[in-house]
Amino acid sequence: MLGLGLLGCTARTEPPPVEEAFIARRSVTIRADLPTSSPVVATVKLGSRVEVVGRRRRLVRVRTAGDSEGWARDDELISREVRDLMEQSRAQTTSYPSQGVVRAFDRLNVHLQAGLESPPIYQLEKDEGAELLLRRIVERTPGEAAEQGAAVVSDGWCLVRLPTGNVGWLLARRVYSGIPDEIAQYAEGRRIVSYASLEEVEDERRDLVKPTWLWTQVGKGKQTYDFDRFRVFRWSDRRNAYQTIKLRTSLQGFLPVVVHPKLEVDEGTGPGFSLTLQRGDRRVVRTYVLLGQRVAEVSERPAPPPAPAIRLELVEPTLAPPPDLMNRLLSWWHGPS
Repeated sequence: MLGLGLLGCTARTEPPPVEEAFIARRSVTIRADLPTSSPVVATVKLGSRVEVVGRRRRLVRVRTAGDSEGWARDDELISREVRDLMEQSRAQTTSYPSQGVVRAFDRLNVHLQAGLESPPIYQLEKDEGAELLLRRIVERTPGEAAEQGAAVVSDGWCLVRLPTGNVGWLLARRVYSGIPDEIAQYAEGRRIVSYASLEEVEDERRDLVKPTWLWTQVGKGKQTYDFDRFRVFRWSDRRNAYQTIKLRTSLQGFLPVVVHPKLEVDEGTGPGFSLTLQRGDRRVVRTYVLLGQRVAEVSERPAPPPAPAIRLELVEPTLAPPPDLMNRLLSWWHGPS
């Protein structure tokens, strides 16, 4: 009995695991105390690892790699689990083509998944851009509906690729198209969904190089499709302005729009693009080619199945089984190695 008591008193316990987090902003200011007027003890860059050593409401006390300790907001950090899920999302979207750039009207959180309750993984600054990949209409959860008001039951969301290379979701109504203003002025009150440069035109008289632009648009409201028209603009050196060389309306189109740098057809060679469109009860891919001042339809074929939804799965770490009684006794006897 005495031996068992001695063993119970001298058994060593493993230290609790360190809670770690990672910086989710371009930089985060770590302050010595809770008030925002407190002295700055460190500035930590995006992706840096910190250790969480305390919490108070929505503030987190962290220890940096340089052993500085201070306070930051919890929405400026992500956990290791969230970072692992971000890697999964990034890996599943590497082949998604850019649909142009969207820019934030004001500071805007980018979320891991499409939903206000999903953890933020980044924050765009005002007018900061990100590459658009996809758009989705998402039904609000009961919690989001209660917070924002029952009158709105769904939101438009954009899947974007950030300057960091990570991907995430942001509210579509909080961003605007990054297409140059000299083209955006022709929007006529309709939302610009996607855009791309097809080729460049030289205006030798004015020493200018002007892209030929393709855009897609949609009217106001929330539709089951992404765009209802497309338009191609080409620079006219005679008019010293852009002019429309192709316009199609009354469509039901879906992202992504795919740009082809070079297409060879019977009439010549030029850049082109493909659109996925609803036609009756089926979807088709319609391809066009740009031949000088003319945009010609060259083919239509059945559309492949849409890309599968991004699947995020939290993988539990594999833990080694605890040592048996004999190994624990030997470890206690020999002490730390």
